[in-house]
Amino acid sequence: MRNISLCLLITLLTQNLSAQKKDANPWVLGIGVNIINDSGEILSGLFNLSENYHYKNPISASIEKRFALNHGFEVLFSNNTFLTGKRVNGQILTEDRSFMAFDGHYKNYISNLWQNTYRAIYEGYFLIGSGMTIIEDKNSITGNLGLGINWFLTEQMRLSTQAIGKVGLQANQGSASNYIQFNIGLIFRLQDSDNCGCFL
Repeated sequence: MRNISLCLLITLLTQNLSAQKKDANPWVLGIGVNIINDSGEILSGLFNLSENYHYKNPISASIEKRFALNHGFEVLFSNNTFLTGKRVNGQILTEDRSFMAFDGHYKNYISNLWQNTYRAIYEGYFLIGSGMTIIEDKNSITGNLGLGINWFLTEQMRLSTQAIGKVGLQANQGSASNYIQFNIGLIFRLQDSDNCGCFL
C-alpha cells in the first residue's frame, strides 16, 4: 500500500512539474490603455496631469513570446490623441494630433532571481528596444527603455503595469522627440490545451 501511495505521489508531482514547464514559455496577449507625457518638461512636469498628459482613445495591444523562463520578446501597438490645449515639446497645441506607435522590446524578468517563479504574486521586469512613433504624417524612430510589473490575478490572467521612456533618434519637426508612455491593462497567457505544442 505504501509503495502504491508513493507511486501516485511521484506521478502527481511529475505531472505538476510538466505542466509548469509547459507554462514557462507561453505566448502572451495583452490589451489595455496608455497615457503619454511628451511635454518636454520630463521630471519638472511629471505630475502635472492636467497639462502634460494625453489620453484620448488610448488603446494599447501587445503580443509576447516568453522563452528560457526569464526572457521575452514583445511587439506593442499604441494609439492615442495629443489634445488641444495641452503641452507637447514645450508648446501648447492649438489642435488635436493623432498618435500611433509600433515598438519591439526584449524583456528580462529580473524578479525571478529572488522569488519562486510559480508562486510569486508579481513578475518584475526591465525592457529595452526600439520603435516608430507617428504623429499625424510625421514619424520618428525611438530607442526605448522601461520597467514593468505583472500582478497575478489567475493562472492565465495578469494585471500589467508598465512605464517606458522613449528617446527620439531621428525626430522630424512636428513628431515626437523624447516622451514617457505609461500602460496598464490585462495580459492573457495562452494555454496549449490539446498538447499540440502550438503555444510553446
